Amino acid sequence: MGAKLQQRLHTGAQWALVAGFLFFPVFLALGNIAIALAAVLALLAGGWRQRWQQIGSTPLLWWALGLYGCVLLGVAYSPAPWADMQVHLSKYGKLLVLPLFWPLLQEAHWRRRCTNAFAAAMVFILLSVYASIWWLLPWSAKQTLGWGGDHTVAGDYITQNIMMCFFVLLALVRGQAARWHWLRATWWLLAALAALAITQLSEGRTGYLLLAVVLAVYILVAWQGRGRWWALGAAASALALALWASPVVRERMALGWQEARTSTNMEITSVGGRINFWRLTAEMALEKPLQGWGTGSYHNTWCQHVTQKGRPDWCHFGGWHPHNQYLFFWMENGLPGLLLFVLLLATPAWLARQAAPTDRPLLWGLSAILAVNSLINAPLFSARESHFFILMLLLWGAQAHWGRRAQHPG
Repeated sequence: MGAKLQQRLHTGAQWALVAGFLFFPVFLALGNIAIALAAVLALLAGGWRQRWQQIGSTPLLWWALGLYGCVLLGVAYSPAPWADMQVHLSKYGKLLVLPLFWPLLQEAHWRRRCTNAFAAAMVFILLSVYASIWWLLPWSAKQTLGWGGDHTVAGDYITQNIMMCFFVLLALVRGQAARWHWLRATWWLLAALAALAITQLSEGRTGYLLLAVVLAVYILVAWQGRGRWWALGAAASALALALWASPVVRERMALGWQEARTSTNMEITSVGGRINFWRLTAEMALEKPLQGWGTGSYHNTWCQHVTQKGRPDWCHFGGWHPHNQYLFFWMENGLPGLLLFVLLLATPAWLARQAAPTDRPLLWGLSAILAVNSLINAPLFSARESHFFILMLLLWGAQAHWGRRAQHPG
């Protein structure tokens, strides 16, 4: 293959990846097409020796490949039907995006374009959330008018709030780094509007929790001196006031507390259901703690387990995933799978040690969001959530890695 053709394919893959960052938050199908095109072009462009060299010096890629290797190994001893194993191989196959697309983001301007594409998509979602107060938007997932209620635009409220929380962090960081006052004010206004949308225009308790996490990360990492403790207290007070001011939030929090208190009744509820998912999945994991039950085994094993508990009606309710990524990997892929997942999610925070000051809050925030969200959801198993986390791991991992190389080329 000629060098000129190889470069064109490489550049085409980079533009397709930018399109993937632009489309996946709002229009998942278009995002999938763009990402698939980027993968095809990246494969055709070659450069395999360079890819292997980069994998050898990049722990983030080790953990991603190791985790997928663990999933592949779990096929060998899984009792699950092939159809269930295929689902898991496909969903976790997104981990392979990390080594495949890593060379595409070696240059700073491509990382900046991907970041701007994601930011543009989130601004579109944010404007749509507020516009949906007055108008029914054909692309909005929820058709809710008026202040309050669920104004989810893209996917479900959990996924939208996860992405919006990270956008709050991105807007705060960009505002702090802005050279012009008007640009700083614009970014901070977007951050405030996004936070308000999470607390007042969504019904998701996940969003409330993750918003508190990103605000704490931003203040603790980006601020210096005693002022950050005052800022942390002020942010906590403001968030508490915003949540208290919303009747929907108060109702949701009271309902969640009630569901948690009555979880032993095995009623089919959101919070109570999660508590029972975690308890029963942990019981299954402890039966085979080292190797796990095998890839794709959760679905049928869960049904057998709850049937033995006298609750066959829970087969469907909890049979897709346990709403906890740690327990999910432990139950299916044993302690190696759990350890590799923890290493993967912790790597951005570890990379923050030598990253540029403006990148550190985002790296810490990404690790924190993935770590906390994985306690109550299975983000690598859910479609749009896994897109978000895999692509953000790719983007900010590359930013920390290549940015450090640019600062210290020796």
